[in-house]
Amino acid sequence: MLVVLGAASFAGVYYFAAPGEPTAFEPAPLLLPSSQTTTETGSIETAPPDVAEAVTFELRPGTEAMPQNTEPAKIVRDVTPDNMTAGPKVTGTLARVASPTAAESAKARTERIFNAIVISAGVLKVRDREIRLAGIATPEFEERCGEGSAAWPCGRMARAALQRFIRGRAIDCEVPAGADTLPDPATCAVATENVSEWLVAQGWAKRGGDSFEEAEKSAREAKLGLWSEGRPDQTSDVASTRG
Repeated sequence: MLVVLGAASFAGVYYFAAPGEPTAFEPAPLLLPSSQTTTETGSIETAPPDVAEAVTFELRPGTEAMPQNTEPAKIVRDVTPDNMTAGPKVTGTLARVASPTAAESAKARTERIFNAIVISAGVLKVRDREIRLAGIATPEFEERCGEGSAAWPCGRMARAALQRFIRGRAIDCEVPAGADTLPDPATCAVATENVSEWLVAQGWAKRGGDSFEEAEKSAREAKLGLWSEGRPDQTSDVASTRG
């Protein structure tokens, strides 16, 4: 009985391990790229580049290819002091702004002024800055012209005339080339009309240099403003500026 069982076992092993028939324990064959082949001796040879097939890769659905030569995102460090309120968060790409060149900063420009207060016929005030008008000589606000009982408040009337001329409009003052702020005195205009020249032409200022000669001559001949023989008829302007 034992001999029969032994013969049967040997026959089964021989059947499953017969040459040419792979068994469950035989290792899987080595898979090589299409550009590599094996020789009869078992060595691996690589095919020339023109024979090798191109190897391509496909992305998993839902993914995107990473851009080439990408730089890591730069972190903006908050340097706000503890006793100050932090500014808004920076979003987007930061760009360095080039400083103006010497040629750009050397150009003349115009500074626009809003809501100017008329201190006198020749002085404007914007916030805490006073701007004196160039090229003219004007009376002070409390100055009076004439003598005795015929004296009249020419300073108040000159200021009232300038207030009426400006009427809350914007004033454009010239900043010379190479200057950072308005000069003292400054040349200013309202709607392209020179304020100093207008005051001289209306007789509320005298020219303080070689400019506005014709305007002053016309005002003197017409006896306007400061050139009048008595008080001009502008009592309403004086009353509106008292206090």
